[in-house]
Amino acid sequence: MATGNHAVLKALDILDLLAQTKAPLPLKEIARRLEQPESSAHRLLASLTAKGYVQQRDPNGPYSLGWKVVLLARALQPELRLTQELRPCLEDLVRQLKHTVNLGVLNGARVLYLDCLVPDQSMSLYTPPGLSVPAHATALGKCLLAHLPAGEREAAVERLDLAPSTPTTITDRAELLRALEEIRERGYAVDASEFVRGVTCVAVPVKDLSGRAVAAISTTARSVELPEGWGEDAAARMIAAVRDHVAPDVLGGTLYVADPA
Repeated sequence: MATGNHAVLKALDILDLLAQTKAPLPLKEIARRLEQPESSAHRLLASLTAKGYVQQRDPNGPYSLGWKVVLLARALQPELRLTQELRPCLEDLVRQLKHTVNLGVLNGARVLYLDCLVPDQSMSLYTPPGLSVPAHATALGKCLLAHLPAGEREAAVERLDLAPSTPTTITDRAELLRALEEIRERGYAVDASEFVRGVTCVAVPVKDLSGRAVAAISTTARSVELPEGWGEDAAARMIAAVRDHVAPDVLGGTLYVADPA
């Protein structure tokens, strides 16, 4: 398995460190915290400074994040706006379902979690925003893949690794394509222990006027806690909640969830 470019990962570690600190850090402290030689840290900082991701107010002074990071953050505004718009919907669903509720978007072959709410302050099934997980093994991911245009859907499945997360993960491309078509027709996706053993998730799409899913919401629970027919009921409640809460100007167009067939 590829582990990434070592220098790039070290540079990203520097950005993470500077983002976590409330004050600029000198070279020596950055090298110490990241367990890097000062010479290596200095080279990486020089490159990041030259590109504007790090700034140094005087030649021998401490380092802090540069304004280029702000530009990257601005590129996430649609996702941030979507998260804010759908937060009341997630809060409503947590009250109704009394189970964890998530919001995610498709990011290549993975699902990026934008928000997660849990009932009664429970953290047992909490997924931190920013985490990305395999799309093919999750209800969120399968829901988002299913609502891609047909050509994009097939191309996306062809690029997927399809590594198993549990014994029930779909690892055959033809089987996954059939499952996605069923999800598209039914209106919601189910993950029954496909990503985490003993955990069931149900997801519905949040679509734009063209029918493309710009996001998906899911509810997650331990399988032993769920009564028969829970998936259909949860999906219907999520569909209704999105209709009730989503404003018409999200991402420049009305968002809606299609009825299950």
